[in-house]
Amino acid sequence: MTNQIQFSVDQMLLEQGEYSPLGLLLQEGRLGYDDYEAWRNGEIEYLDTVLFGDFEQITELLTQAQHYLQRLGLQAEPVRYTAWHHHKPQPLQFSENTVLNRCFHQNFRKPKDQPQMDLFMDAPANNLVNGIQQALINRNETEARRQLEQLYDTAPDHSKLTDLEQLVNASENVLTPVNDIETELQALQRRLTPLAETLLGRDSHNLLIPQWRRLSEALQNKPYDKLTPTLHRSYTAIQSMDWSTARQAVEQIPNWHLDLELLQRHALACYRLQLDQEALMSWFLLCWQFPEHINTITPSFDADLNRYWTDFLELDPELPPQSFPAWLLLRNGGLVKVLPTPQNNASIPCADSYVTLYSLQTDKHKDSQATDNIRKRAQLKQQDPVLFKYYLDNISSNR
Repeated sequence: MTNQIQFSVDQMLLEQGEYSPLGLLLQEGRLGYDDYEAWRNGEIEYLDTVLFGDFEQITELLTQAQHYLQRLGLQAEPVRYTAWHHHKPQPLQFSENTVLNRCFHQNFRKPKDQPQMDLFMDAPANNLVNGIQQALINRNETEARRQLEQLYDTAPDHSKLTDLEQLVNASENVLTPVNDIETELQALQRRLTPLAETLLGRDSHNLLIPQWRRLSEALQNKPYDKLTPTLHRSYTAIQSMDWSTARQAVEQIPNWHLDLELLQRHALACYRLQLDQEALMSWFLLCWQFPEHINTITPSFDADLNRYWTDFLELDPELPPQSFPAWLLLRNGGLVKVLPTPQNNASIPCADSYVTLYSLQTDKHKDSQATDNIRKRAQLKQQDPVLFKYYLDNISSNR
């Protein structure tokens, strides 16, 4: 199993308490939410036909994740997806491949003791609560409203009534214009999202993503303001897993690469789009420009980069965050073959030691005059003496 698969599964278990193949595909940028919606609407027969990336790698992702969860002793639970907006729910298939289809329709959760049900519980009311939740998950606003009205009549003092009403109202209002963007954004962040995650669990995205899209539409022409960084389409697009829109929204902002928030969004969006080199360059810019913040924005989206970052922090003697990109070139010399040649200029700041080390690492793959190599080594020693020591150690270990 690759580090990234285990890392992604562990992250999902930590954040959600359970694992779902659908969630993993969305989280890893292998499935666009638009395609997922089309599948749930019955417009796509097999979901695996619209996945992003190499199909063999995706198959490995799902099967190795399942094997890892089985080794952990987690309980498998069958899950069934049906088409939305059908009077008779139509079961949906992930793949023509029977094994892969079965793998997709199994979620895993940690074993837990199930409490004894209260024999005096109001079963009709709780059945209605379950029905409202399922209707919201299935985006059936009419059915959710019908059962909510029944719950008012059956149990007007039910503890979940007010919360469910807020979710039903939100689902009904998703096509209405946004009157006050800031107020609605705060309501979505502080109230609606926690409610949906609590009451709808892993399927909360079925209700929340249309809410984020609604705000993205309202923010389409609003310029970016550093004082209110969340009031921008790049932020709401990230929340709705619309990675392409998020990336484009960032890159349309003048000098976006000089802003802390925008660099983080760009790095995440590019990583989810499998644009690893672009994601890495945004992370490098964070190291060079915002070293004082770097410990609070570690690259949790990438297992390999996290591992390198952990090793970097344990170095003795230590290096400052600005030296991480250059040090990474030492640890992974092949990066010089895929990363762009650094251009150190005023518009895109870049550490001098990185430029020098990039050139030295490139020289290993081509003929270079000894005098030029000596000059570059002396330059690196002057720019960053500690990094130069690691450079010499790297040469010695590779002989």
